[in-house]
Amino acid sequence: MRHSLMLALALGTVCTPAFAEKADSSKPIEVNADSASLDQKQGINVFEGNVIITQGTLSLRAQKTVATQDANRRQKLQATGSPVYFRQKLDGQAEYIDGQASRVDYDSASNTVVLSGKAQVKRGKDVVTGEQITYNTATEIYQVKGQGGSNTTGRVTIILQPQEKP
Repeated sequence: MRHSLMLALALGTVCTPAFAEKADSSKPIEVNADSASLDQKQGINVFEGNVIITQGTLSLRAQKTVATQDANRRQKLQATGSPVYFRQKLDGQAEYIDGQASRVDYDSASNTVVLSGKAQVKRGKDVVTGEQITYNTATEIYQVKGQGGSNTTGRVTIILQPQEKP
């Protein structure tokens, strides 16, 4: 698992243009889990059972994570849990990004992070919730979708605090 994979996961969940703690990328990644399967030849790393991944101020908790890297060094990360939690400090600020979802998928080839299943991202007092939050790390465009189906409202909630006047 590469440093950029974890940082992109954290950066990708930011719903407004902001940057994660820059020093995190130079910190070692520590993974704790009940079990691990590492296939360096195939580029597949699987961690299961109370998975805790930390790198500097970034932390991710899940029941299972699968990280893959193909021959072209394209990376994918899938984290699942009840729910998956993550947190990272914003660069140069005392503020954190906190998020959760039933599943988090990152794809370096498409520059996307997708939070699915009761997804929520908090930055300070700002909150975005929906069934799915998709963020493009290259374009900094995000989409929030509510639940589909005939028995649900399909609504999303976004709470933004007023900006302080200079």
